[in-house]
Amino acid sequence: MNLRKTVSLVLWLLGLSTLGFAQGVATGDLHVIVRDPKGSLVTNATVSAHEQAKAYERSTTANNEGEYRILALPPGEYTVIVEAPGFGKVTANNVTITVGQMAELPVALAIAGSQEVVNVNSEAELVETTRTSTTDTIGQRRIDNLPINGRNYINFALTDSQVLRDNAPSIGAAPTSGLNISGQRGRSNLVNVDGADAIDNSVNGVRSTVSQEAVQEFQIITNGYGAEYGRAAGGVVNIITRSGSNQMHGTVFGYLRNRNFQAVNPFSTVPNPAYTRVQAGAAFGGPIKKDKTYYYFSYEVTRRHETGFSSIGAPNGSFGLQPFDATNIFASGAAPPGTFTIQVTPAQAAFLSTPGLPQALLQQYAFLAGGSSGIALNASYPASFGILAVWVRYLLPLMEAL
Repeated sequence: MNLRKTVSLVLWLLGLSTLGFAQGVATGDLHVIVRDPKGSLVTNATVSAHEQAKAYERSTTANNEGEYRILALPPGEYTVIVEAPGFGKVTANNVTITVGQMAELPVALAIAGSQEVVNVNSEAELVETTRTSTTDTIGQRRIDNLPINGRNYINFALTDSQVLRDNAPSIGAAPTSGLNISGQRGRSNLVNVDGADAIDNSVNGVRSTVSQEAVQEFQIITNGYGAEYGRAAGGVVNIITRSGSNQMHGTVFGYLRNRNFQAVNPFSTVPNPAYTRVQAGAAFGGPIKKDKTYYYFSYEVTRRHETGFSSIGAPNGSFGLQPFDATNIFASGAAPPGTFTIQVTPAQAAFLSTPGLPQALLQQYAFLAGGSSGIALNASYPASFGILAVWVRYLLPLMEAL
């Protein structure tokens, strides 16, 4: 019995510590400033926030400074109601709270006997006067509607002008966030999912996160973030997943990329390379018990059939090049045949053998073609180019003088 109590106590303490850690990165705060018609603070009001989709409600009264603070609100749309003795009730609809937000909502009360409804639509920006960090929130609208390659929703962070793509090669099996924030590499960022650390502490790689269909929004903090985040020399990414509501809703999706109707990679050496990618899944959520408990399910699968291998240098590793004697181009009649031999393609050989072309043009073309083929095959210029340099520098001027 004592063992059971001890285990229960430990689990309860772990739950409290996890909740306390998550509050700083998975929720938002709402500060309401209530004033009377003369502009004075009203300290005896009651402020409540009602989440529209889940019937979730929180209320508060003023603190010693006359402020109304509702902390740790789950991201979503709220209806804020302000009531005070002697004043009419004020209702603010569609107040959107995003992850990590510290929003301030000013409310002006009217004299009793009237009821005022203040509509704050989703496009209105709430004031954040106490924030010191630089943040950007990628909302559900952008996640659902912007095109993205491979459904890697983290790349939506690139819509922020202070975030760049990290092109550093991945080391090991653990991928990075792929984001360059404040000039730091991808492994210098912190990624949280619903307040939980999603970073592998050994190499700072990002663990597998959730499907794009299950993401409600995510916040990017580029600098000036609070101490509760920590362990980030670059930036912080806070991901919030979707949840069920009082209404059943869901989606089924599928995306197909097939080699028969997509463009071929311009660097491919075969006309029809193997490439097929299928991404499909489903997501749905609803109530287990209305106004109390909800569920949300998301599944996504990616199947790829492609190859990164190509046959280059065929046939026989020579890239289709053939020897060509350019002695008549560089030193016609003055050097024995085979003195200046280069490797060219059949088309280049036909061009160099065309009669009537200016000698200077043929020399320049032969030099460029021979040099590039030597670098491609042997990582060096042809050996005959050393003889050619001596010929041009010393022997040719001497013969012309004679």
